[in-house]
Amino acid sequence: MEYSYDLKGNYLCIGENRIPAYSLEENEIGNCTNCDSILMSLSYHAADEKTIIVTKCTSCGTFYANIYDSAWNWIDEVQVSLLPIPIPISSQIVDDWKGLEAIPMKKLEAVFSRGEIEALFARAKEETPVRQYLYRARKKYRLFEEIFDVKLAL
Repeated sequence: MEYSYDLKGNYLCIGENRIPAYSLEENEIGNCTNCDSILMSLSYHAADEKTIIVTKCTSCGTFYANIYDSAWNWIDEVQVSLLPIPIPISSQIVDDWKGLEAIPMKKLEAVFSRGEIEALFARAKEETPVRQYLYRARKKYRLFEEIFDVKLAL
């Protein structure tokens, strides 16, 4: 079963079912399977007798659905894909500081880590970014474009 998430409306989609969040509380949920960093909750969803918590890794940015039974016993973890969200900006190609600033921070945080975002803004302001973070951010440009239909050219 495919799990996807709508960042704008905080809806979890399981197959064709669209499940609204009943809570947007932020808590540490566990550790990322991908990089072992902390997972933070984005939203809580009730599905049948289960509670599903959508989480995001604070380091690599991977999204997961953590599934619990009615007694809060952990059942499973499933990777979640993000649904595309249109961003109303004047240009669909962002190549300067003003264009980058027009993108809501929540959308940047959905794909990039804090260090990567700082590197993007430094690059856009023609300052010297942390090379490692800029390199990592550039590897995620395609994902950002797929989700938000905005091409980054920084």
